[in-house]
Amino acid sequence: MPVEALSESVQQKYRSGQCVDLYYPDGVTAQKQCLRTIQNTRYVQAFSNLSGGSSVLTIPPNNGVQDIIISIELPAQGGGVVYNGSALPRGWGYSLLKQVSFRYGGSSQYFLTGQQLLQNTLRKAPNGMSRDDLLALGGEAVAAAAAGAGDFSVARRAYIWLSLPHTVPTAEGKLPPIPSDLLTQQIQVTCELNPIQSIFSVAAAATPTLPSALSFAEFQVQQVMFEDQGESLARRADMRTHMLQYPIEFTQQEVLIPNLANAVANSSQTVTLTGFRSGECRNIQVWLTRDLDTSGVIKNPFAWYAPEDVTMTYAGEVFARFDKGSGALWNLVNGRQAPAANDVRVTDAGGGVCAITTPALDQWLELPFAQTFDALTAHSMYTYGKAITNGIINVNFRIPPSAPSGGAETYTLHVSYIYNGVLSFSQGTCEYLF
Repeated sequence: MPVEALSESVQQKYRSGQCVDLYYPDGVTAQKQCLRTIQNTRYVQAFSNLSGGSSVLTIPPNNGVQDIIISIELPAQGGGVVYNGSALPRGWGYSLLKQVSFRYGGSSQYFLTGQQLLQNTLRKAPNGMSRDDLLALGGEAVAAAAAGAGDFSVARRAYIWLSLPHTVPTAEGKLPPIPSDLLTQQIQVTCELNPIQSIFSVAAAATPTLPSALSFAEFQVQQVMFEDQGESLARRADMRTHMLQYPIEFTQQEVLIPNLANAVANSSQTVTLTGFRSGECRNIQVWLTRDLDTSGVIKNPFAWYAPEDVTMTYAGEVFARFDKGSGALWNLVNGRQAPAANDVRVTDAGGGVCAITTPALDQWLELPFAQTFDALTAHSMYTYGKAITNGIINVNFRIPPSAPSGGAETYTLHVSYIYNGVLSFSQGTCEYLF
């Protein structure tokens, strides 16, 4: 028997897998960048409208486009602006976003709401600390005194990361930039703002004079540039006859199911989910908001409640069953962290002042179809989703006991469908493939 065979262990012989040299660097344990690139964040564009409405970011075809953020600023008290008795929740920058639309070159245009943008941002965060930081950077919770500026004695700022199909808010699992050098048309992102005053909470008897416009707002783009433009694929290949496939995770605009009564705590109810597009649905994200938190005088738009005792069926077959709030554990063991972020609640403290000291969790729930697998790298890993064709998806659930109940309490269920997708680049444009 050869010496090699005698020295080889049973595990080495029979365990499947590629042999990797863990002593010396080799082609498996060591990688290097082939194309020379540099990264910058110099491309900025100011909002055309600081008092609400729409502002458009246009990015000309010029190498790689990676992350896009929005920076906004509210003026400090003074000059006719009086914040007395008002407050803003944590993440208030996202509550200012009514919706964001995006188009890559000549692709179809799609929309996401402010609620979806924040939920996507938080669920894609690599860990709990980053998740909480992303929420806080979206606008720290602030409050004014009953007869004074309080936290508004200085300008308040918020930084919003835009969750687009090609972006991830971390270096872990970050995809390559969108290769706009393969496009002949610009990339366009349109941001529509809610009225500025609509995001404030105001204590009883308080009479603030709230700002009607931001003092500053701009888009900022992170780009990846070739040091040698000759390395661009557009110059190395005939893209009239060739095609580049760019894998993405696509979020469809949320479906809202309003007026869900919570007259009796823990009452069970069933909703029917509709509006699915053709393609493979990877999972469904769901969360509840209390209507008084989004439209009342005291606003906590990101006071999210995760449904409990959930049973999701498709064509009568059960795909997800989470009894007694067990969905939080299932989402944790199938991901990196629990589906929740640390927050504070805005309350009316009496005396014409709002308080922002009550700790709370913003919670949601993921109802999966695709098998759980994380490649732990920036490499794309495709796992099958579920094609929703002629069947009906029903979700039976209870509003959790932590949510306020009573005859006047109503809730809205937010439903966000996540799909496998590909951006196909060819002939100077690109389109989605599902």
